[in-house]
Amino acid sequence: MIASEAQDAEEQDYSNVSSAQVEQNQRSAGITHPGYLRDHNEDAIWHDDQRAVWVVADGLGGHQAGEVASAMVVDSIRVASAEESGFIPALKAVHDQLLERDESENAMGSTAVVLSESGPDYRIDWVGDSRAYLWRINEDGPLLQQLTTDHSYVQMLVASGAIPASEAAHHPNRNVITRCVGGVGGRSLEVDSVRGRWQQGDKILLCSDGLTSDVPDELICTAIADAKDNAGAVTRLLQAALDTGGRDNISIQLVDAPANIPEPTDTPGNQRHHSAVKGFLVILLLAALAAWLVAGSL
Repeated sequence: MIASEAQDAEEQDYSNVSSAQVEQNQRSAGITHPGYLRDHNEDAIWHDDQRAVWVVADGLGGHQAGEVASAMVVDSIRVASAEESGFIPALKAVHDQLLERDESENAMGSTAVVLSESGPDYRIDWVGDSRAYLWRINEDGPLLQQLTTDHSYVQMLVASGAIPASEAAHHPNRNVITRCVGGVGGRSLEVDSVRGRWQQGDKILLCSDGLTSDVPDELICTAIADAKDNAGAVTRLLQAALDTGGRDNISIQLVDAPANIPEPTDTPGNQRHHSAVKGFLVILLLAALAAWLVAGSL
């Protein structure tokens, strides 16, 4: 995209997302939208940039049930963040509460994907098919890497080799999840986690499947790269999901790496630099040895 095109894109009037308000903060921006085919939004998002905690939850169980479940998930993360009591126990506690409610009400549940950090290290905890991605600029340009693995029927088929990954996005059972907070999955809840280290310029994307079911990773990566800030990026991503039909609720949070992250010491560029220095020192040593041998033979 040339400069003039990028500017025009930034100035475009995103009329389809005008009803959704971007929550922009020091390090992050978030947005949520019901989509075009549903009259309510069962997704929920929450953030605390000061404590470095972000969450996206996608409620299940229909009107009211899904909204209640996702709200309970988000509230549990908020409380756990304030009390520093741990996010996995918080999600398990909500799981038990939802199962108890299911005995007298319609089944309800929610996915959850939580980003937290400690210094230069980040951590993702998740249940269900809401995802986390790492966006990073490397020597070949921007790269989008999925950090989470969906807890879904289709992902099981892909992992077993029953279907290729290319068929997953269009599989008729792509919305069937195998694990969530409450709802399906039995009395116990298993929460998966992944850890990593921030690098300068990194971003982490949290989103519900309303984005990833219809917008390919390549377009997500490009939208983030072309936007001038996180608010512009989440607006572009929401618009892309709506342009494909907006068939589901859509929730997005995009988070910058913390400031003052040290440069990595094991990048390809640094490795080449270190190799060049070592090679130069070896040449100097060999030259000195040769001079010493010559002097000794005189």
